[in-house]
Amino acid sequence: MMSRQEQFIDEDDGFEIESPFDSTTTTTKRPDLSGSIGGRIGNSGGGDGGSSSVGPQTAYTSNALPGGYHTNTLDEPILTTIGRDFGKVGRKTVQVLYPKGRDNALQEWDLWGPLFFCLSLAIIMSFLAPDQQASAVFTGVFALVCIGSCVVTLNCKLLGGHVSFFQSVCTLGYCISPMAIASLVTLLAHRIIVTLPVVAVAVGWSISAAVGFLAGAQLANRRLLAVYPICLFYICIGWIIIIS
Repeated sequence: MMSRQEQFIDEDDGFEIESPFDSTTTTTKRPDLSGSIGGRIGNSGGGDGGSSSVGPQTAYTSNALPGGYHTNTLDEPILTTIGRDFGKVGRKTVQVLYPKGRDNALQEWDLWGPLFFCLSLAIIMSFLAPDQQASAVFTGVFALVCIGSCVVTLNCKLLGGHVSFFQSVCTLGYCISPMAIASLVTLLAHRIIVTLPVVAVAVGWSISAAVGFLAGAQLANRRLLAVYPICLFYICIGWIIIIS
């Protein structure tokens, strides 16, 4: 007669007790949880003949770099970068000083040119001022140019102009170049008979250049409201040059 233990555990019942320490135990293979992640990095169409997408390594080593740039400047010499930037500043300055044959060079904005002309104007105006007022004149001119260009840009944006903030600031800054030349002539001449016509021509030149470059802002019937602050901005700078 079978014992109670042999009745419950019998070799013929089909039960097999496996030890967790047995290395021969088979394990169930987990399904692949990568999903479509591998497809986005590698093949975009799966394994059935789809076209392969560009991986992240290929995207950064191709000719079309992120952000629309076509030149990788990370590994080039610093003198090459400086030379290229000075070349761009020179071309954009010629765009302002020579109105004919304009292209869209100022569409690619930068702040190096406006900073250079702003500092040049402020330094020249500090030389024209008395010694005890040189620092105050430098600070006032620098602040006037920076704050004035920002205010004119915000006015254009509030009027619905389709122009970016930094692009407008860049354009207004480059259009100060005739004013910087007029201040240099004033520093060398020191005569009102020479200063007055030169400054008048520089003011008109700057206004014409700024209005021409900002013509693509698509202001429709509000164009006069945008041009008036531009005229006031450059006229104030010209008046400061004259009274110096």
